Amino acid sequence: MPTIKDKLYFNFAGESSRDYNLISIVLDKGMYEETFVASRDINETKIKGGKPILNSVESSPLDFDLTIAFENTFTDNDIDRVIRWLFVDYYRPLYFEGKEDKVYMCMPVDDAKIVHNGLNEGYITLTMRCDSSNVYSPLTLTPLEAVSDSSIITINNDGHFDVYPEISIKKNGAGTIVIENLDDGGSIFEVRDLTDQEDIYLNCEKEIIETDIVGVYRYDKIIGEFPRLVFGTNRMKITGDCTIQFRYKNRYRF
Repeated sequence: MPTIKDKLYFNFAGESSRDYNLISIVLDKGMYEETFVASRDINETKIKGGKPILNSVESSPLDFDLTIAFENTFTDNDIDRVIRWLFVDYYRPLYFEGKEDKVYMCMPVDDAKIVHNGLNEGYITLTMRCDSSNVYSPLTLTPLEAVSDSSIITINNDGHFDVYPEISIKKNGAGTIVIENLDDGGSIFEVRDLTDQEDIYLNCEKEIIETDIVGVYRYDKIIGEFPRLVFGTNRMKITGDCTIQFRYKNRYRF
């Protein structure tokens, strides 16, 4: 995970800790100690008298401690505001100022404690649990690209995993749209027999294709594997008259 203990302010669920007069503090002595990557379990089948067979490796969701202190004395109203802000019942985005490119989808779990001196000065300790073993980049949208014949859209994936984007397409004139990743072995994906002004939505991770034409399904019109973004530069060659846009989040082990 990114080093975060040297950061003072953070943003959770779209609100800054500055608005609550809170800072992130560290109680460690000496050097900071932080999780490097999420813990992993190995699933194996034991073979009598032989080497176990590796079946899979499963990563556990990330969790990390968050200690936050009031910059000034606090009131009961301040405590109520913090509770309403942080104690949600679903995963929300959290990032630290200075590390805006790494976003945790998380929420508080386990016991939360407040430590104070009886004079309304103190700090709160939390454990934040993430929705997976990954940290994400912010949602990235490519500019709307108007393609008249063919065009290349360059997308960079600096993460630790392949990424399957969402793609929005508006067809200009009837025909076929071809998406070719020149940096993924020339992988080709086609959607055939589209109509003029048809809107198409692709969720490449879930292998979903939707059209705005009522009662029409396009699964029988696709050829090839849904596009993915490999590590590094991805030159996506688009062929066919359309307007197209990609949106995606890079994923990291830390």
